[in-house]
Amino acid sequence: MPKMGRFVVETHGHITSLYDSVGDNPSPEGWKGLPIGPGSGEVEFVDNSGLTLYDMECYGVDMVMLYPSVTGTTNESQLKLVEKYPDKFRAFCADQTTRLRCQREGIEWKMSDSLDEIEKACDTGKFIGIGEFAPRNWDKEHFYGYEERFKEYCELFNIARRYNLPVAFHDVMWQDYEWDPWKLLMRLAGKYPDVKIIVNHGGHSIGSYIYNDANIRKSLQAAGRYTGDGGEPNIFLEVGTWNAEQIRMAVEDPNVGPTQLLWGSDYGHVPQYLTVNHGRKGMFPEAFSTSMKRWAPVPAYQCDWWGWEVTQIERLKQWVGQDEINLILGGNAAKLFKLPVPYERMFMCGRPDYFGIHWKESIPYIPLEQVQNPDDKAANRRLLGDDFFDKKK
Repeated sequence: MPKMGRFVVETHGHITSLYDSVGDNPSPEGWKGLPIGPGSGEVEFVDNSGLTLYDMECYGVDMVMLYPSVTGTTNESQLKLVEKYPDKFRAFCADQTTRLRCQREGIEWKMSDSLDEIEKACDTGKFIGIGEFAPRNWDKEHFYGYEERFKEYCELFNIARRYNLPVAFHDVMWQDYEWDPWKLLMRLAGKYPDVKIIVNHGGHSIGSYIYNDANIRKSLQAAGRYTGDGGEPNIFLEVGTWNAEQIRMAVEDPNVGPTQLLWGSDYGHVPQYLTVNHGRKGMFPEAFSTSMKRWAPVPAYQCDWWGWEVTQIERLKQWVGQDEINLILGGNAAKLFKLPVPYERMFMCGRPDYFGIHWKESIPYIPLEQVQNPDDKAANRRLLGDDFFDKKK
């Protein structure tokens, strides 16, 4: 089958799949939910790279950005996969070992311990971002206030700023806040305009089907906010699990467009299923990914994440051009994560309708040092002339 685009990047992958819980009652029989907080268990590290590479070949996916799975995987285990397959994978870092120590030893969690672990990982220069989950107190008895959480994020963003790394933002999905996490997102984006923020699932994850497009509209409001300082937008939305109509909403939003979208799906993550609504219309979208309390919590098979998403990209072509789709599928990720690309002039750039006042700065879209084909590295300079690039400076 033909590829979906010129360079395709899954920006939200979990290939250390959570098939087994560690302990006396392995899942699914003893599954007690995601092992995130103290007392909820941990998972066994499972290297699922074989099936992932197979799926990548099936659907024409060039690279996968790996997030640590919940408590049980570590930054070190993620790096082993990157080092084994350097042309296929890159990894985010998180405070995994700190969380494991709290889980295993019953020690009190401290933000300083999590930040130390993350900074040491960033200092290696081997990770492409921080996340999926920002450090937090996972004790179910701890109830966060807005200012407390904001201060924690500021400490994390200070590290991201020092290392010029993007931060994943998952807090819009938590149900234990008594305040609006989208306001936290916008406040952070305004305070740290130079830090790139990735909204996991575009704010539309497990359980969000009940809201239909409501959470997506909140994410678009945040991503399309007016910066006031003339700077480039710094909020990116993962749209891999959105249907074609929902992605169209973002592309046609005059303050968002295709340049702030990433194709990220939560590939390989359990416990959740991809569910088709069997043609029923109304308050729910036609298909969605979610956990199912009436089904076995852990699927007995690897859900075919990309198969349904390929169909959505094909449907999207009814309204959106391939150049825009190429940015969503991989161009934005290649620029954000500094990924190697085969050729220089693969992705749309220089168009005021999408890049606005920054249209000149968008050329070339991918820095030349990331281009792999040596015969193509000067293509834009030959086309536009040295004067164009000198004036940009």
